[in-house]
Amino acid sequence: MTTVVKSRHMLACLGGAPAFAEPVFIGRPRLPEAGAFAEQVASVFRCRWLTNDGALVRQLEKRLRLRLGVGFCAAFCNGTTALQVALRSLDLSGEVITTPFTFPATVHAIEWIGLTPVFCDVDRDTYNLDPAHAAALLSSRTSALVPVHVFGNPCDVVAIQQLAAAKGLKVVYDAAHAFGVSCHGRPIGCWGDLSAFSFHATKLFHTAEGGAVVGPDAKFLRRVALLRNFGIANEEEVSGVGTNGKLSELHAALGLAVLDLVDGEIATRARLSAHYRERLGQIEGLRFQRLTPGAVANHAYFTIEVDPTAFGLTRDQLHAALRAENIVTRKYFFPLCSDNEHYRAVPSADRGRLGNAHEIAARILCLPCHGDLTGADVDRIADCILAIRAAAPRIRQVHRL
Repeated sequence: MTTVVKSRHMLACLGGAPAFAEPVFIGRPRLPEAGAFAEQVASVFRCRWLTNDGALVRQLEKRLRLRLGVGFCAAFCNGTTALQVALRSLDLSGEVITTPFTFPATVHAIEWIGLTPVFCDVDRDTYNLDPAHAAALLSSRTSALVPVHVFGNPCDVVAIQQLAAAKGLKVVYDAAHAFGVSCHGRPIGCWGDLSAFSFHATKLFHTAEGGAVVGPDAKFLRRVALLRNFGIANEEEVSGVGTNGKLSELHAALGLAVLDLVDGEIATRARLSAHYRERLGQIEGLRFQRLTPGAVANHAYFTIEVDPTAFGLTRDQLHAALRAENIVTRKYFFPLCSDNEHYRAVPSADRGRLGNAHEIAARILCLPCHGDLTGADVDRIADCILAIRAAAPRIRQVHRL
């Protein structure tokens, strides 16, 4: 990991040397040995088949289908396109209920294909879409739910399934964070009608850029595959409108090499997360996301909430103080999607309807958690947080906060 500055007498925000000599980021892409990647790429160079459903894409789809325990897996160029196609494949119309506490791509995908996003407040503890609130938002125009497994923490999939079945709704999960997760004994991609994964470089499993649509029922594969490739059915037939969502062979080559490393990455992040919880669990003013009962987690992210009164500093103040120590944290997901200028005027974006989401967004902070970190790194980060809390009055005074 990065070099640690061992000799320091005060916090960096108060004039001392930073805890780390180089930035420590919240994530780093797991990469295979160059030779392992080169072996995969060599076959691409031999056959000169670079894209359009090549052998490596098909191999990756098969391995992912087995790894994720789903009925089918269709690889895509990115997770946003995957989500757009998943929604389009179900011939939806009207309104789609979703969460404001997510990366903008979730809501943009809904809007992009001509559907109307309706923002639903989230559960205060799990951060996921609240099924009871969703039920209160249903109208004659509602056709689907698009919940997000936030930070890889599964939604209340049973309640969502019951709501969808009772009201005749489709369910498409944004599973961008949820690679390898299961809930109530079922792989996460087997809940709902379809799920979309992201394989962006920031994700636990990645292909540099990429994604996938998966589902429990293979009957959806043909429709999804047609939409992914311009609607082309064969050399002489275009069966409908489609887009170019294909994954290249070079991206698939990287994915195949990374896939062999993902279980080790999950195990390392699990140890780091447990260590964080041990070190930070008794600090007044900090709070953790509640993990969904019955879930097997992937520990893709580690987050804390900062209570400004009990901690003595706001989330933004802690964020700045940690940056001074070269500890790079992120305020996911702030601002909320409902505060985006394109959406903020819609009725469901009213702050009064989204109290939990706004409170979480104002307090959340993602800490570094990835396979290149060590327990000693986590200790140093935790020590910095403790020192910052202890020095809160002086930090406020020096920086006039």
